[in-house]
Amino acid sequence: MDNLYKQEARFERIFLSFSVLAVVITCMGLFGLASFIAQLRTKEIGIRKVLGASTVTIWTLLTKDFVKSILLANLLAWPIGCM
Repeated sequence: MDNLYKQEARFERIFLSFSVLAVVITCMGLFGLASFIAQLRTKEIGIRKVLGASTVTIWTLLTKDFVKSILLANLLAWPIGCM
């Protein structure tokens, strides 16, 4: 019996490490995409800043699309994950 539980514990550690790796890779991808979008919109950010836009306004402008995507993904994933 003890050998069966040892094997299950080993599988648990393997699955946990791969899930953490997947989350880290996903976060790096989101960070890369966000920095790429910010780099593409450098002129727009500069013009808005010169015209008096606050940092919060610019931050909201850049993160609005990502927040919508993440919320949609969560709305789809939570019911499936709770089954």
